[in-house]
Amino acid sequence: MIETPLFNGPNIHLTAIDPEKDAAVEAAWTYDLDYVQWVTDKPARPLGALVLKKRHEEWQKKTEDTGSQLYWAIRRTEGDELIGFVRIPIVFWSHANAIVHLAFGSSENLTLYGREALELVLRYGFTELNLYRMETSIPAYREDAQALFEQAGFLLEVRRRKAFFRGGQYWDALHYGLLCHEWQAQHQTAEVL
Repeated sequence: MIETPLFNGPNIHLTAIDPEKDAAVEAAWTYDLDYVQWVTDKPARPLGALVLKKRHEEWQKKTEDTGSQLYWAIRRTEGDELIGFVRIPIVFWSHANAIVHLAFGSSENLTLYGREALELVLRYGFTELNLYRMETSIPAYREDAQALFEQAGFLLEVRRRKAFFRGGQYWDALHYGLLCHEWQAQHQTAEVL
């Protein structure tokens, strides 16, 4: 019997996305350039709730049809407030590898709950999905996200020069990876302490 809940942490939990209600909350976040550039590769612009609702419905359909992508809402345990999303946009089953993305509606919530959300998705990926590797790509200007993934044990593996344009200049794309045995070693050490 699994004693550690897969989707619940002390302060947050991962839930299914409610396209109607969550899109209305997320629409306000798209006025934040950092948020909208973090979740889309299209030109940054405010997005309406109907556009976001349609996107969430399309992602849910792909999740059901392909089984190679997963995503959840991140909610505070107290009050069940939506604060962000975690997404595994693709699982390479034959390689036991997946890409992971986190997006929070505010930098404050990223700071407060980012590590906990990342730990939940890593535990799910390495224990439930039996993945060997998880990876992410972060623009160099997102120092907060870099610190979050590095604290979780991700290692910088590739730097693609001048791959993102933001604020009138080009920034490197930083590709990070974490292997299952690295994650396990980190958690065995934490349990001993």
